[in-house]
Amino acid sequence: MDFENVAGETYYVTYDEFRISDEWGHYHISSLGTFVISDELKIEWCLANEIFSNATCERTCDDPDTCISATSRPETEQCVCVGDYLRQEEQCIPLNQCNCFDDEKGSVLGEGTFYINSRCTRNSTCRNNQLIIDQSYQCSDDATCDERNDVRKCYCNDGYEGDGVTCQVIPKDCYELYVSGTLSDGVYTIYPDGWPSGIQVYCEMESNGGGWTVSNANKALDCYLLHNRRSSASVDFYLGWLDYKNGFGNKNQDHWLGNKYIHSLSNQKTYELRIDVRDSASSSYYAVYLTFSINNEADKYRLSVGSHSGNTDYYALSGSNNKQFSTKDQDNDGWSSYDCAERHRGAWWFYDYYHCRKYNSASYCRSYCPSHSQCCYYFPDGSDNCAICAYSHLNGDYDGTTRGTNMFYGYGCSLQYTDMKIRPV
Repeated sequence: MDFENVAGETYYVTYDEFRISDEWGHYHISSLGTFVISDELKIEWCLANEIFSNATCERTCDDPDTCISATSRPETEQCVCVGDYLRQEEQCIPLNQCNCFDDEKGSVLGEGTFYINSRCTRNSTCRNNQLIIDQSYQCSDDATCDERNDVRKCYCNDGYEGDGVTCQVIPKDCYELYVSGTLSDGVYTIYPDGWPSGIQVYCEMESNGGGWTVSNANKALDCYLLHNRRSSASVDFYLGWLDYKNGFGNKNQDHWLGNKYIHSLSNQKTYELRIDVRDSASSSYYAVYLTFSINNEADKYRLSVGSHSGNTDYYALSGSNNKQFSTKDQDNDGWSSYDCAERHRGAWWFYDYYHCRKYNSASYCRSYCPSHSQCCYYFPDGSDNCAICAYSHLNGDYDGTTRGTNMFYGYGCSLQYTDMKIRPV
């Protein structure tokens, strides 16, 4: 047998005994005998299942998805495993003989990779060069068998998270946590619209039907007990715009959730608002507003509340409806005569509510303002005048040592505890 390679070099191989069978034996080579080579260096002998080729994509059983790069090959042509053959150590074997060959996929899995069948009823995984098959794999009732980005598996449906076999609800508020079985009060992570990383809130689950997201909690003393010791004054509520935007305080105790979070929460569904207050005699009162939301920062977190029920004064918060939020460093109350947040030492949906001299004489106001029974409402303005910027204010000073700086809600002036919370209607 005479050969010539691409460089024009010639060589030969001779066999001293060559014999083939007859047609009945399919002309099988029955004998070759010994052979002689003209130049051993010019002959490339390939092992079983290998071919002499310039192919650059040779794969292995251990890493079937990676090709040998052309630049890593020492020679242009050499013996390689190609097609349905993969290299395992020094051998070139059919792919179906590799340890991590999956018959349903019809190919070999790489170490650490998995394959889910078309019905998502079997999971094959290659671990330590061994194929492990889980026949119990199946999708959760809250998941779908699907192929995404070339990966087929069980995917949790919208509103759920997990590996597809187990899916849990992604709570947008405390109520969704409540209906999924979380029944204890405490701080939890929820995922309202616009906050994919979640936010922490205090959820009230054990009273008033459960599922309330608390946005504000505070305590106060009676305005007539100005010099008594406060039971808690750990959080200062006389803060600026950014503090009220981002939130502050301890979620388990006195805190403001943050206007940016309250905006996202209150606009993703229709929510009702509940306000609970307790006075110095430990009498409790509540108000429920059928709808509640605040607008975005561009509109200064403008308040929107619906119809009222409960045993507190209707006008307490309704008077602030459609009003913008004010802090000591952002005066949005629309009252040119006063900076209401500064006068009331807090932040709220303030507005031009009552000005004694606007409606009465100086002599009347000199008598009325100091002696009016609701002392904590009004801040003094000289000797013959007083004013108030809202019929409620839950972010005032804890002890209110100056007139008008207390927490108050409607006629409730002697408040020891207040909170605001929302729940979907």
